[in-house]
Amino acid sequence: MKGERTGSAFPAWAPLALLIGLTAFAYLPSLANGFIWDDDASLTQNPFIRSGEGLHDFWLTTRTPDYWPVTATTLWAEWRLWGMNPLGYHVTNLVLHVAEVLLLWTILRGLQVPGATLAALLFALHPVNVESVAWITQRKNLVAMLFYLASIFWFLRTRWFGTTRPAFISDPFYSLSLAAFFLALLSKGSVAVLPMVLLGLVAWRRPLRAGDILRVAPFFAVAGALTLVDIWFQGHHLAAVETIRHAGGLERLLGAGAAVWFYLAKALLPIRLILPYPLWRIDPASAGWWLPLLGALAVTGLLGIKGRPAARRRLLDANHAVANSPSPGDGGMWRMILFAWGYFCVALIPVMGFTDVYFMKFSLVADHYQHLALIGVTTLAGAGWAEWRRRMPGSLPWAAAVVAIGLLGALTWRQCLRYRNMETFFEATLRQNPDAAMAHLNLGMALGAEQRPVEAMAHFEEAVRLDPGSAEAHSNLGAALIGQGRMGEGVAQYAAALRLKPGLFVVHLNLGSVLLHEGRFEDARAELAAAVGLRPAFPEAHGLLGDALLRLGRAPDAAAEYEAALRLKPDDPQFRARLERARGAGAAP
Repeated sequence: MKGERTGSAFPAWAPLALLIGLTAFAYLPSLANGFIWDDDASLTQNPFIRSGEGLHDFWLTTRTPDYWPVTATTLWAEWRLWGMNPLGYHVTNLVLHVAEVLLLWTILRGLQVPGATLAALLFALHPVNVESVAWITQRKNLVAMLFYLASIFWFLRTRWFGTTRPAFISDPFYSLSLAAFFLALLSKGSVAVLPMVLLGLVAWRRPLRAGDILRVAPFFAVAGALTLVDIWFQGHHLAAVETIRHAGGLERLLGAGAAVWFYLAKALLPIRLILPYPLWRIDPASAGWWLPLLGALAVTGLLGIKGRPAARRRLLDANHAVANSPSPGDGGMWRMILFAWGYFCVALIPVMGFTDVYFMKFSLVADHYQHLALIGVTTLAGAGWAEWRRRMPGSLPWAAAVVAIGLLGALTWRQCLRYRNMETFFEATLRQNPDAAMAHLNLGMALGAEQRPVEAMAHFEEAVRLDPGSAEAHSNLGAALIGQGRMGEGVAQYAAALRLKPGLFVVHLNLGSVLLHEGRFEDARAELAAAVGLRPAFPEAHGLLGDALLRLGRAPDAAAEYEAALRLKPDDPQFRARLERARGAGAAP
């Protein structure tokens, strides 16, 4: 293999065993982890996952917040295998990561990239990927990446330099590549950059021709269509919730420039990895926010100039064999850096902030956003190491590789431990980002579930202080205050939550229950009626509304609510007893 040692004493299966063994070992702590943060929304409390009609909803309706039915289908199927046992989901995530690592290694070897095994190992063990592997909700990253790489794998086997007719007419590998890309997009939309990557791979071999554009056109068409679907789903569902941020085009462009350097820094020095990172406040009037963008443009221009001479020397005719690829050793290192940089930037385009996703309410950057882009950095590192080894034979390059692998593996092991549960996860965040209101809120919820109300209330109060516009923070603080017997303060917090977000079912329900307990029956009736309107299939809401109506002397209306509760929960003796009481009250003279 070009750029890798041939005639080695190591058996052919050794790299395969090394990739599988080291990756599995580094991520071993993740198998003991539980559910964290929004695993409830995506899995454990997701009604579509629990429902037998879930597959229909994922594939054929617009009810779900994202149109990523392939990822959702994997979770739907696993729910029927593992249920509330997190081990099965973590094992699946690890298996998917190992599979994508092996596929990446196969692709790099097929492309004759020097140092392919080291590049794949660096990607496998890089702690930036822990967020994608150890967090069940990020299953979408792994599934999408697997199909993304499968699409590249099959595309490389098409007849690149043959007829200019659309390849799917005569080449089964093309059809497989396009189908894999379609499935990748149905797993997560960020893989929409693949058509540009494919053109880059062709340009890596030889100058682009019109036939190449025609060949990749169906990929662009699929990417465009499903990207519009993703944007519609995001906009449709986010508009019903709240506005994520107000940012003009210039602010988004400056943020994109900063994001490139942020992700490159985390790829080269993967320390202080947290979720979420502090939220950026981009100011176009500040020169500091222009420097990252100008720096990215300058680096791109410089690499374009430096890489062009090597590109001219490598011009190939239409029948040149794919095996004769550029390598650092024959003067193409600048060109290799140019292509790695280009891939890195292109792969980040969907997560640069030009369009909004809900997570950007908390942070504009996240480790799992660079799962695709990281390939460019690790591939260049592997190729650079191979060139170093070629120029400096001996043990030093090998020692450096072992140290790098060991350090990354150790960091990944440690990072996996942070995902053990909600408490460890958000405590790690607050140690490095103490002003993360979302982390205070979620840590408070975790502590409350552990019956540690005093500590929980302290975090809820901090969440309200840091983000007074968070209805969820006010709601949880209200519940904590009421739990401590501070009814008036708790009701005030509930009222604040409803002013910020009137459609919060839990707040209407809890506030109605408190008002009912305090004897404010008409106010309780209004809140409980709102709760029933928001979630008519929740039997307890009907029951509490019936209680309020009965206290107001409206026995027939109360009986109707108890009957509705019994239709939803027919075996509940308390609802039946309350119904009999309401009927008795209605029959009394």
